[in-house]
Amino acid sequence: MKTKTLTRKEFLKLAGVAVGTVSGVAKFVSTAQAKIKESELTQVKSDFIYSCCNMCGGQSGIMCRVVNGKLVKIDPNPYNPNNFSNISTDFFENVEKEGTCICPKGNAGISTLYDKDRLQKPLKRANPKKGIGVDPRWKEISWEEAYVEITKRLKGLRDNGEAHKLLWFSEDHSFTHIQSDFCKLFGTPNYSMHSNLCDTARKASFKMVMGLDRPLMDALQSKYILLFGWNPLSATKWSHLPRIITRGIENGAKMVVVDPYLSYTANKAQEWIPIIPGTDGAMALAMGHVIIRDKLYDEIFIKDWTIGFEKYAEYVKDKTPQWAEKITTVPAKTIERIAIEFAATKPQVVDVWSGPGQHSNGVQGGRAIAILAALVGGCDRPGTLLIPDNKGNKHIEVEPDEIANKTLKEKRFDQLKELYPFGHKSGIYCQAFSDLAEGKGPYKPKMAMIVFQNIMMSVPGLKTVEKALANLEFVVVNDIFLSETALMADIVVPGTTYLERYDLNTHWVTWPVLGLRQPVVKPIFGQPVEYEFVTELGRRLGLKEADGNDIFWVGRMSGERIADKTKWYEEFLSKELKEGAPKMTLEELKALPGAVWVSKSGTRYEKYKDAISPEKLADSILEGNIAYSKKPDGAKDKPIGLIIEGGAAVHGFSTPSRKVEFYNADFAKKKDAWGRPVDPLPVYEPRDWQPDANYPLYLINWKEASHTHTRTQNNALLVELKPDNPLMVNVVTAEKMGLNNDDLVWVESIYGRVKAKVKLTKGMHPEVVGLQHGFGHWALGEIAKDAGTSDTVLRPCKADPLSGQAIHKQCCVKVYKA
Repeated sequence: MKTKTLTRKEFLKLAGVAVGTVSGVAKFVSTAQAKIKESELTQVKSDFIYSCCNMCGGQSGIMCRVVNGKLVKIDPNPYNPNNFSNISTDFFENVEKEGTCICPKGNAGISTLYDKDRLQKPLKRANPKKGIGVDPRWKEISWEEAYVEITKRLKGLRDNGEAHKLLWFSEDHSFTHIQSDFCKLFGTPNYSMHSNLCDTARKASFKMVMGLDRPLMDALQSKYILLFGWNPLSATKWSHLPRIITRGIENGAKMVVVDPYLSYTANKAQEWIPIIPGTDGAMALAMGHVIIRDKLYDEIFIKDWTIGFEKYAEYVKDKTPQWAEKITTVPAKTIERIAIEFAATKPQVVDVWSGPGQHSNGVQGGRAIAILAALVGGCDRPGTLLIPDNKGNKHIEVEPDEIANKTLKEKRFDQLKELYPFGHKSGIYCQAFSDLAEGKGPYKPKMAMIVFQNIMMSVPGLKTVEKALANLEFVVVNDIFLSETALMADIVVPGTTYLERYDLNTHWVTWPVLGLRQPVVKPIFGQPVEYEFVTELGRRLGLKEADGNDIFWVGRMSGERIADKTKWYEEFLSKELKEGAPKMTLEELKALPGAVWVSKSGTRYEKYKDAISPEKLADSILEGNIAYSKKPDGAKDKPIGLIIEGGAAVHGFSTPSRKVEFYNADFAKKKDAWGRPVDPLPVYEPRDWQPDANYPLYLINWKEASHTHTRTQNNALLVELKPDNPLMVNVVTAEKMGLNNDDLVWVESIYGRVKAKVKLTKGMHPEVVGLQHGFGHWALGEIAKDAGTSDTVLRPCKADPLSGQAIHKQCCVKVYKA
């Protein structure tokens, strides 16, 4: 923290930036924030507090200016690599010359902090009936009343041996460890997070090929950037992406984007290739055909570091560009040219995200794309897909007591392990809500805790989710707004924004970096922070570890009983830092420049060649050329290394073979959630919902830098930037349908219909229409309500059968004037 005393003139100028640049915001801020009095300006104390953003999952570093306890401005943190580059040499050599950046959402965080529609007090439902349009008849209650009622419900489940009938849903970047600990100690296996609504299909695709679920694109050093269905220049997963892509292009790279929609990234690329949604895998297989036919693949890499190439080569023999053209509508000549360009240009990088992934065939399609990287040796080398060495804080596992262990043995309600062979630890939201609505599943859940999640707006299949929540006996929602999900709750408690709380962020760059999120201001309504809320529940329930450790009372560093829940949580974080890569306490992290720990190890390449220590090798079991670790009883456990030619033992890739896998015969032993054997090869199969005469158009959605999911549509600053989400329609398609700009239309699928406003464009595949995800609220706040269109009612509550990814982009519709 840096402190500076401002003059009255300096303060007024600064405050004008905070509340005067966007019309209407000054009023909106003053409603929730005490005004700065004239008398206070004689001696104004200004603090710079370094933290991390959480307006989206990108976790950019931020520098917050606080004046007399009130936040007035947010800037990028100049010390955090996440705002600049994912390559260490680039960061260390250039950050001081160029400075860091942050996206519009990060700049607009102040607007969410001081939103007049924020929830301030706990509310209890008086109307037992639940549903869209049903008045909950809220009654304001005290925090003590809320704790008593929630604890009573939780205690009833645990005392009756039904702790597993608690479902817990949370966002995946915020205070997840303490929520996970609570669930484990309470006795429910049903802790789920947001990830399976986002990118678990991509995770599965890359894990099947490389053994790693999130490789990172090195666009900076690449000479050819091929992106399938990803918009990193606008849907900025991390704020360094626009810079490294731009620098890569400035350094001579060609960027090609394959996408049904001319996204901002496609607009900035040298080439945009419109494609039918869900057919990206077919194009990738055809590219593989050309690369093998013309012998453009990396023979040495394939010989030394891959397995199954021959079977893959045989499979793609008939997957010609002409074959793919009939499926994708991409001209065969274009596929052939792109394949040759991609393979011949070194180094090259190919990547895929949620666009192709959120379809029923998304995992195998993503796998076919990942294999393109293997064909050209584009794995963990400069300018390719890198394996991140992102060590950070360590989650200290808790040991549940005998009562908790009994119910932890129950299946997860979503049957993650039983049904989804490549599912993610975040769970399967769609499976859970579908079964809950239909009265299916291994048992009947009774209670849900929903933290920082607007499930009604973010899970496909609105009517199913509505019925599912109504079927629960008791629902608790912790949120900063009275969201659509909160309207289905029995008790709603106010949460905090990221500007009012702590978190540790292991950043998604290619070397170890950890940034601190810390309170910039105190919770403005005096409400407990979410981790304090969870801690209080743990204390009231008397949850302890197996050895009797009173874990929600005893400090993890001092070993002493700590009444103050914030101080207790600070020790919780210090322990994770000490046991993790930083090897420091929370206070030591705060003292670092920018409150960010940046390892000096830097980005390393070809880590699959790292040697295994002689000690580790000696303590392993060798079978063929694979080294396995041992279980406590001495039996073979997991593969840890590879014996290569010459006898050296190296780490290899994190697959069963320790090599990149074109083919895996063991996959055929698994069955997907629909009962089908998993194909050992990256097969193309059409997605299971296709247009027909009644519903002839594909409908897709996407995200942009203007908003985060369904969270930010009440943010006054961002709404001025993007107030709604018109339906984008190709001009040729619109002409055939007699549609013009700003026409109101019905968008209808077999599941329902919604109204939308038309916007004509040449930048959309003629067989596709689409809109930005997140709008169409009927709650959340005054600004968000009735703005734009939500498409959740148009799709079923359905997951991809391999990874459990929610199928957000698979939909067929007809469009007609309203």
